[in-house]
Amino acid sequence: MRRTRHRLLLAVALVLGTVVGAAGCGVPTDESAHKLPAKDVPFGLLDREAGSQTPDSGQQEALVYFANDGRLVASSRKLAPPVSARSLVNALSRGPTRMEIAAGLRSALPDGAVDRVSLASGTARVDLARPFTELSSSDQVIALGQVVYTLTGQPGVGLVRFTLLGAGTEVPRGNGSLTPGRVSRDDYVAIAPA
Repeated sequence: MRRTRHRLLLAVALVLGTVVGAAGCGVPTDESAHKLPAKDVPFGLLDREAGSQTPDSGQQEALVYFANDGRLVASSRKLAPPVSARSLVNALSRGPTRMEIAAGLRSALPDGAVDRVSLASGTARVDLARPFTELSSSDQVIALGQVVYTLTGQPGVGLVRFTLLGAGTEVPRGNGSLTPGRVSRDDYVAIAPA
């Protein structure tokens, strides 16, 4: 009986200590939300992520991937909403800006290398055109990695299936091995952004 009473008192003391500690922790107890000045928001929480809305332009930020020294590098683009697989591939096909080229970025994806793009059930389907076949094997890997990273950077897209001129085809992974199936970012870890 004495032990039970002692445990009960200890439990009550812990609960009271927690309540009193939380009440005096310095967190304001405002009844409603209010906007904080940007300088008061900690830890870069205002940094934009891929696909976030930019309030000043009505456009959305999206990441496209280019190459530098055999590795992929993310670059931000502002696109008209809603960002689609086609608009991402179009942005990627336009290549790096002059400033990005000056910084050493390049695209292995030639203009006209992607014929069609569609999206269904979390998988992007990309039909490659003849200019893709003219690439060296190392540039094919980089070009495919650019497309895979760009498309799978969007919410709900995890895989990419490539076809060539409308027919099924094998594509090289980052390690050079061929696969006839769908690919993901994991297949291009060898050239992933540092």
